[in-house]
Amino acid sequence: MTWQRQESTSRCESCRAYWAVLQDLGEDWDAAGRPDDPDGWGRQIGGALGMYSQHLAEHLPSRPA
Repeated sequence: MTWQRQESTSRCESCRAYWAVLQDLGEDWDAAGRPDDPDGWGRQIGGALGMYSQHLAEHLPSRPA
């Protein structure tokens, strides 16, 4: 199985930008032969996922006080 790019349908430009970075990292990892982690792929992808999830939290409704 090879990496299959999934495009974002979000209207938020920041969401699309974060998602594009994750897609690029996935494509690069796949093109490198899916190495176990000699170049820190897990750290790079994990960091990008962390930043994306922090941004996604901005879209969640606020809880009433």
